[in-house]
Amino acid sequence: MKHRTNLFLSLIFSVTGCCMLPGCLQQDKTETAPQVCTVSTDTIIYLQEGEEVPSCKINLDFSYLKPTAENDSVSPRINAAIQKTLFGNAFMTMTPDKVLSTLADNYIRGYRTDVKGLFDADMHNGMKPADVPAWYNYEYQLNTEMKQGYNGVWNYTLTNFRYTGGAHPNTETTCLNIDSKTGAILKKNDVFNPKDTANICKLIMNELIKETNRRLNTDTITSLDGLQEQGILLDTYLYIPSNFLLEKEGVTFYYNHYEIAPYSAGDFRLQVNYDDIQPYMKK
Repeated sequence: MKHRTNLFLSLIFSVTGCCMLPGCLQQDKTETAPQVCTVSTDTIIYLQEGEEVPSCKINLDFSYLKPTAENDSVSPRINAAIQKTLFGNAFMTMTPDKVLSTLADNYIRGYRTDVKGLFDADMHNGMKPADVPAWYNYEYQLNTEMKQGYNGVWNYTLTNFRYTGGAHPNTETTCLNIDSKTGAILKKNDVFNPKDTANICKLIMNELIKETNRRLNTDTITSLDGLQEQGILLDTYLYIPSNFLLEKEGVTFYYNHYEIAPYSAGDFRLQVNYDDIQPYMKK
């Protein structure tokens, strides 16, 4: 369901006019198990009354845990830790609906700040709606996924897509691992032995070579030199990223655009199985 709201109306009306769509998914059959729920909002903001260009499209969803027992104190801690880590201290105690409305409000304010003055000036100088440049049209998408990972760990993934008038849109993914018993966010130093960094990077390098060969439909890349011929790892060394997921099948290491390769190469999800990486992980 989409609400088309003119930007000249108040910000409060614009945000509350969004459609909040809740949904919950039971993770297992245990009566006291928390549910993964999602709230969503989908709206379009226009700069000019009566015209459908330019516009700012906002499509957001946010996943969280809904306790199914009154004595569940861990789920609220997990939600607070996720919101603080992803969005900042100000979001820590917000309800999920409030998280979405605040994010939408911020995007609307940013859109007005970026383009409203320029657009008004262009229209004053005779620009017709049909001639509005494409960069006046912004788009924000935020998608999240929460699922049970390895051995009492929640996996949380946020994918943030933005087009704000540049040469191309930008997509950034953030991965979190949360201890299901304490609600603590697990950092890489909590999981991996620092003294084994070189060994872990060798395992990741093997997966990077496999993935590059798969994308190019070849088997000729066997070393760092071959990767660099494809523009990968030209300006950086391979490292253990802060973005990783302790999934059920293995540890997935996530590299966003530009981190180890040019934008054209895309992002990389490289999974190392537990049989190989377990010796280098903390117990």
